[in-house]
Amino acid sequence: MFIEQLTGGITAFTDTLFISMVSDEAAGSVGMLGPVLMLGYFIMPQFTSAGTSVAAQYMGAKRDDRVVPAWFANIAISTLMGTVLALALHAFSGRAGLVLGMTESQNAWAASYLSVMAFNFIFVGLRTSYGSILASKTLTHWNMAASIVTDIINIPLNWMLLTGFWIFPELGVAGIALATVISYFIGFSILFVLVHWKLKVSFFVGHLFRQAKDVVVPIFRIGIPAALEPFSYTIQSFFVSAVIIKLGSAAMSANTYVNRFNFLDMAASWSLTMGGQILMSHFLGANRTDDVRKAYWKIAGIISAFAFAVYLAIAVFPRFFLSMFTVNPAIVSVSIPLIFIALAMEPIRSINILGGVALKTVGDGRFSVVMGLIFMWGLVPVLFATVALGGGIVAVWMCLLADETIRALINLWRWKSGRWEGRRVIDEKGV
Repeated sequence: MFIEQLTGGITAFTDTLFISMVSDEAAGSVGMLGPVLMLGYFIMPQFTSAGTSVAAQYMGAKRDDRVVPAWFANIAISTLMGTVLALALHAFSGRAGLVLGMTESQNAWAASYLSVMAFNFIFVGLRTSYGSILASKTLTHWNMAASIVTDIINIPLNWMLLTGFWIFPELGVAGIALATVISYFIGFSILFVLVHWKLKVSFFVGHLFRQAKDVVVPIFRIGIPAALEPFSYTIQSFFVSAVIIKLGSAAMSANTYVNRFNFLDMAASWSLTMGGQILMSHFLGANRTDDVRKAYWKIAGIISAFAFAVYLAIAVFPRFFLSMFTVNPAIVSVSIPLIFIALAMEPIRSINILGGVALKTVGDGRFSVVMGLIFMWGLVPVLFATVALGGGIVAVWMCLLADETIRALINLWRWKSGRWEGRRVIDEKGV
């Protein structure tokens, strides 16, 4: 699962790397579309992971008759969400940058990228839901293989469609987006074959639609609370992007480049969190509460230490790592302080990721969502006030660090309190 997540991060990293070859302005402009792209890459997988958790709990409760309907419902929900989002973002692509506060030239780069990338969310929905079937059967090495193939295809396609190499058209920034869409489609196709031909999962079973309707409720009981907090975080990120855009091109590029380095520790955080979610769901379904608690603390220690180690290496050689994207002295000078803030923030963010997901998995998602909403929206006026008082990108990042820290401490306190014990999203009969 780590390698699967890592290859997904490499896709975003290499996209930024190739776009930076066009210009720093292009890379910064596309990078500030993060909140828009998070609607698909961050929020949709929350429903997919909810379906994975429900299927795992049915497995733990020995209700095998509910597992396939849970998988099918998961695919249907993810595909519908991905299609609706793709069409909406494509229609909105021409104005997305302007709404965030970009100039006309910056918006042109953003629109060129988003108009194509929007369609990737159809395959994101399909791919994550099919991947969840393999994950719930602990066949994560197949997901890993599909992700590796995706990157192997994506990286050369980026170059070919950016430059017009050989028989390929020269599409510039739009070509980089198209390369990602094509590689994701191929990755999904591999998972489709593995699930239906290798694993022999069939959806041609009697009363599947009726049974799928029955398991939708448990999926939404986890998925809605799980998605509300990321959705709020995404909306908050729109305001953060708008604030950073007002600080100028150098701040935009620095924010984009430093954030791209977190793909390694985020891969570790999300892969161990998702693996822990499956493991804790199995334990929860079998009423093994002590094992749920032990799994949480073990994962928390690993992911926070790993995140610190990653950014420590970058902080020791900041100019070397930044030279992968730019040699512009103005951008480099802004980026270095952000790297040191990230050294403190990323370990805390990893704890936040685990805390939110774990509480939702054990049926205590309401607390995490409410606290998240309070502090995320409380941050927005602080950010605007900070910039109004003359604060720059460093001050903005310090505010983000404070937000992550407070929410992580609250989630840790809630987990340690044990108030989640005895809660499950399925009842004792596995319904």
